[in-house]
Amino acid sequence: MSTSALATPHSETDATGHPRRRVALAVLMIAGFMDLLDTTIVNVALPAISNSLHTGSAATQWVAAGYTLTFAVGLITGGRLGDLFGRKRMFLLGMAAFTLFSLFCGIAWTAEVLVGARLLQGLSAAIMIPQVLSTMYATFPPSERAAAGGLFGGIAGFASVVGPLASGLLLEHDLWGLGWRAIFLVNVPVGVITLVLAAAVVPETRSSHAIKPDLRGMLLVSAALALVLVPLVQGRELGWPLWTFLSMAASLPVFALFIHSSRARGGSALVPMRLFRSRGFSAGTAVAALFFAAMAGFFLPYALTLQLGLGFTPMEAGLTSLPFSLGVVLSVVPSNTLVMRFGRYVTTVGALVMAAAVAVLIVRMDVGIGFWGLAPWLLLGGIGMGAVVGPIFAMAGAEIDGRDAGAASGTINAADQLGSSVGIAVLGVVFFNALGATPDVTSYIASFRSATWIAVGTLVVVALLSVMLPRRLTAEQLNQAH
Repeated sequence: MSTSALATPHSETDATGHPRRRVALAVLMIAGFMDLLDTTIVNVALPAISNSLHTGSAATQWVAAGYTLTFAVGLITGGRLGDLFGRKRMFLLGMAAFTLFSLFCGIAWTAEVLVGARLLQGLSAAIMIPQVLSTMYATFPPSERAAAGGLFGGIAGFASVVGPLASGLLLEHDLWGLGWRAIFLVNVPVGVITLVLAAAVVPETRSSHAIKPDLRGMLLVSAALALVLVPLVQGRELGWPLWTFLSMAASLPVFALFIHSSRARGGSALVPMRLFRSRGFSAGTAVAALFFAAMAGFFLPYALTLQLGLGFTPMEAGLTSLPFSLGVVLSVVPSNTLVMRFGRYVTTVGALVMAAAVAVLIVRMDVGIGFWGLAPWLLLGGIGMGAVVGPIFAMAGAEIDGRDAGAASGTINAADQLGSSVGIAVLGVVFFNALGATPDVTSYIASFRSATWIAVGTLVVVALLSVMLPRRLTAEQLNQAH
């Protein structure tokens, strides 16, 4: 989100808000739900996609990670484009593209087409989603913004529950013989209806002090990430040729060039470097990136092991997400209150609780385990996650000046999406490398354990880094972040 993403609306709507704000928010929430659903619905369908399109391990990883990668890279730029050219206009453009590429995902005839469509779908979401919150802040008066923001948070929680279950249901019942394609094609009619409604009811807003997009910074960070992730994901299938190592080494000077370019551009950079003068923000960004790397990296081998290794049906695999999501819901609100009393240690304990829960899952994962053997530890892991994600964004931004609030928010949100992509790439390589050419149930369990111990170690690092976060948060700082 851009620096002006949280800017106040025009003076005439400051006190009372826009007259169509509530119906507009309802329409915008549909888009938010579609995006969040698409980040959670795919994992359960990966085995079916792999069997249908005969994808290798690399394509499977790209289907899972490609969406979050392009979403992260385009997120800040998408927010600035809305500030500059109009949020409604960019929302409609993003929604139209998201719907189109959802269609291409659903009709993909090869793994390459599906991966390409997923990358473009994520980029479309990066144009669409920043306009949701920016429009909300620009049309609601200050007294109503916290409630509207809470609704968006509720939609996020609902999508995290519905995604795996919806995927399992669609695959189990094989609607119209579509199989896994239905998880993408369902976006098409919903997207078309949302486009029509948004064109009619969402008001146009833009920032009076918009910052031009940093396209050079976006291209540099995209190139640096591609130089790392492409060889990392593709290298195992290709036998790790020399170019994979040269490519990863070449990413270092490109990252250095990105940092130099950002410093030269100052406050209008894609990621203003002055943000990292705050120890709390630097630690918070690292915590968010590493935490979501561990989370996303865990769920890829978990979903594949349940179905391909242990023989769970898609519906059974989807149902196991319920205890985890329930744990998040149970702890995320109390964690916001606890952080005002215990500060950063709420995040420390949350990360350690989750690490312990995942460690127990590693030990217990074996032939014959069922839902009730997994549920208590997934519930505990969800409670740990809620204690981390509830306060982390507020704690990371607690020391940031108000003029940089939008840039800080966009940066840390992009960091968690990038962390997810890197986590899927790294843990996916470890998992598939340990799996071997002719996997059986024993090799699936062993591979799951090998990859997931890395996730546990990463969560311990998150706990250690959390002690660098601000010691306490005031109620005002917490409310500003929400």
